[in-house]
Amino acid sequence: MQRTILAGLVAATLLSACGGGGSSGTAAAQAAATVTYRFVPPKAGAHLVYADQLADTLDNTLHRTADDDVTAVNPDGTFAVHEEDPSHNRVVSGAVDQTLYPTDFQYDAAGQVAAMTIDNGTAVTHCTYQGNQGAPATLAVGAGWATQYTETCNGGTGVTYMQSGTLSGIETITIAAGTFSAYKFVSTTTWTVNGITRTESATRWRDASGGDTRTLKMVRAIAYSGGTPAAGSLVTGSRELQSYR
Repeated sequence: MQRTILAGLVAATLLSACGGGGSSGTAAAQAAATVTYRFVPPKAGAHLVYADQLADTLDNTLHRTADDDVTAVNPDGTFAVHEEDPSHNRVVSGAVDQTLYPTDFQYDAAGQVAAMTIDNGTAVTHCTYQGNQGAPATLAVGAGWATQYTETCNGGTGVTYMQSGTLSGIETITIAAGTFSAYKFVSTTTWTVNGITRTESATRWRDASGGDTRTLKMVRAIAYSGGTPAAGSLVTGSRELQSYR
């Protein structure tokens, strides 16, 4: 199983993840060049509930729920998150399984995924990541990053991702979980599998209101080149925080 994870999914998600284009439902970005984002890890025992909405190449709209539980936070700032769909529903479209299977994520101190283990009930997939995914641990508003990282699953051939992004500003965003001041990150990620290149444009909003910098919302779109993806492949996706404690 191959999953694309954007940095800081806890925000998980990838599932997951866990920035590039689109700011529906948000206020205009505030100019605050002196403001600096600093990643703050979650607290052990934190529980976050997200709603996912996916659209695919068959024009299907798919829905999932994601529960994220922070199972450990270490003195060095690294932490672990268990994610699963509490309904345990199968979400399949065409040839693509979009089910959110129980997954254990390991994050570094910058909130970037270092490893994940997925259990689909019949097989376990373990993936590790070399290089940095997403924004660095500190970043000034208006500043950007460029990075390359490699995902290797079950000792197979690694997949290399190229990513560039920017912390574009701070916005007020209203979502199901409430109204927040949020850091807005935009990014573009490109990778190639079986000769087909995927280019993902994504936007991620992280909590800037104090405490940990949890993911509040993420939207993404994937374009394909060099071939035709499998029927039911992801075209757009969104994740929005519903509640947390």
